[in-house]
Formats: sequence, structure tokens, C-alpha cells
Amino acid sequence: MPLNALNKINIENWNDPEIGVAVRHEIAKVIENASWEGSKLEPFIGRGEDRGIRTYKVEEPGVYQPRLQAQLTGDGVVGNADFDTNLDQLAILSQAVYPKIVGNSMRSEISYHQKIKQVDFIKQSTIGLTKWISDKRDKSIFASLINDLSNVVVADATNGVKDSSKAKTTQEATQAIVEGDVLTMKTIKQAILMARVGKNYKNKEAFPIKPVKSNLHTYGGVQVTHYSYIILLDSYQIQQLQRDPEWINAQKVGLRGDKNNLFSGIAGVVDDCPIIDMGVWSKLSTGLANSTISDSDFNKNIDSRNVTQITPPSSYAKSQPVSIGFLIGASAVIMAGADTPTFYVDDKQDLGRKTIVGVDRVIAIAKAKFKDSEGYTTAYNDSDFAVIGIASSME
Repeated sequence: MPLNALNKINIENWNDPEIGVAVRHEIAKVIENASWEGSKLEPFIGRGEDRGIRTYKVEEPGVYQPRLQAQLTGDGVVGNADFDTNLDQLAILSQAVYPKIVGNSMRSEISYHQKIKQVDFIKQSTIGLTKWISDKRDKSIFASLINDLSNVVVADATNGVKDSSKAKTTQEATQAIVEGDVLTMKTIKQAILMARVGKNYKNKEAFPIKPVKSNLHTYGGVQVTHYSYIILLDSYQIQQLQRDPEWINAQKVGLRGDKNNLFSGIAGVVDDCPIIDMGVWSKLSTGLANSTISDSDFNKNIDSRNVTQITPPSSYAKSQPVSIGFLIGASAVIMAGADTPTFYVDDKQDLGRKTIVGVDRVIAIAKAKFKDSEGYTTAYNDSDFAVIGIASSME
């Protein structure tokens, strides 16, 4: 439902004592729906644990602990053996996030100088606030993805993938990038392999990543369900990939038809995994962050309470700027908060000469990084649950 749905709402009734609350709630629903309109993230967001961005309904600020059951790993019993001779472990993974109220507002000029009516000002303000909500949310998601990576694959000019087995941290692994270490099909395929077999950047055993379920209607009106990893790249990486001869040949015979309609911004498909151009982060646009982003700009979009430590994008590079894309699987990002924002109008400002229109919402965004429950030890503990960084030279 795009913003033209505002035309169906009697906005002038926003302060009616009987229906004003309902009118403002309808405006808020329009803002929420419009904030996802055309979003490249929208196809893989949802309540289920098989969505890339998993949402939880939380109405009040404070601590919230989403939980996830770890995979059962026992051998079971055979034949006449009693169940209690080989009981499995029910390990519950949990993560604390802290939803908070985030909002913004706009104020009109004094009524004497205002060239548009109050209703029109409310409509115009809604457009600007919707864009602000969308940008703020998406930048928080992108900031969460790049922060404190626990697994990464690093591009290499000679071999396609660098050997990072001796690196102590993911930052040390990506700091080895030099000019010419551009993204290729080999880099992408290595990330997909690591996700499927459960390997980390040190080539040691980790855990397989569950693929994402994505839904979207095709042009024929039939809903397609697609399970795959999603590859998110910035525009520099997309251009590098498109110059790779192996990529060019693969796309000639690549996936065509309905699955290409599942995502907006799709650049192609590798091993049945869609490659999506997410753009580049700047002050005026959302996109994936790279090592040239200022620490202060990055810190505005991440809540220190929701992470173990903050590692700004600059920490992943030395002398050569670095782009970082991502392979994401199911439940890669947690978004806890209210289903819709709250919409406000105050026409009593400056002795009634000005009107303020505002919106806020309860929200917390964090990369899924679960902790073991007491008494159990799993491979998931304090590791990115469904994210692998894909690093290359920014050129």
C-alpha cells in the first residue's frame, strides 16, 4: 500500500474526539507499508525462523530475549532400547536485545506564511517521515550485518579466495586485502560452500547455515516459494563480478523465469542463490557500508546494548579501502518492535501558529548472535547465526 493510500483517509479528522485515534492509526499503517514499498529487503522479512530478517512483536521498550532451539544432534535409540538410555539435549539459544523508542518530526511555518493547508502539510510531512523511517531502519540493518563479523571470505586477485587460516580475527583477514583483490565467482562460490558445509574463515568446522524462505507473487499471480542463501553486494562488488568471465558465461545459461521475479535489484544467480545489488551507504542514501564510512556515521545506526562489541567498517581495512557484502541465511537479523509506528499531530505549537507532525516506534535491530543456555555448549555460541561477510577491494 503506497502513500497514495492517504487519499482514502479523511485526514482532516485527525483530531476528532471520536475517530481521531483511528484516523492517526490508519495513517501510521500507511507509513509502515509505504516504508517497505520497493525495498530490496522486503521479500525476506517475516515472523518465521526461515526468513532472513526475523521480526518479533514487542510493544514496550526494555529488554527482550528472542529464543531459538538448537538442532538436535543425538544418535537416538534402536530396536528395544529404552529412550532414557540415550536422551538428546534440548539446547535453547537466546539473545538479549533492547527495543527503544525512535522517532522524528517536522514543524510547519506559521499559519500566516504557510502556503499549504494543514491537511496538505500533514500529507507532505508523512512522505518525508516515511522516507526517514525506511532509511533509518535499513541503515540499522546494514550496520548490524557488518558489525563484529565472526565469519568472512576474502577475495584474492590470484586465487579468487585468500587463505585466512592463520588470521586471528576477521578484521585481520580482511586487512590483507590489497588493490586488485576484486570480487569473482570463486569468492561467491566459496561463501556458499562455507555456508552449506559449515566452515569458518580459518577452514575449521563451524555449523551449516539454514537457507532463507522468500515469497513473492509472479506476474501470473502464482506465489513462488524459494529457499536459498541471499547474496547482498554493494555496487562496486557488482561491477567487479560482472567483469569476471566466469560470471558472464554463467549468466548466459543461468536461472530465468519466475525465480528472477522474487527479488528487486537482482543482478544474477549463482548456485541457485540470487545476487542483489544493495547500493552503497552515503549520507543521502542507504546501502551496504564500506571501510570509508566514518565511525561517527556508523555509530549513529547501531545500538551498543544489542552487540558484544562495536567494530566499525574502518576496522576491516588498512591502506586499501574494503567493500563488504554478505551471504545471509535464515534468521540472520532480528528486528523486535511494534508492528506499526505511532503518528502524532500537534497544532498548538507557538500559541497555535504552527503544526508539528511526528512519528515514532519501538524497535530494536540486531544481527542474530545467540548465547548458549546454561549447562549446554553448542557451535552457535556467540557466533553470527546466519551471516558470512564477503570482502573485496573497493575499486
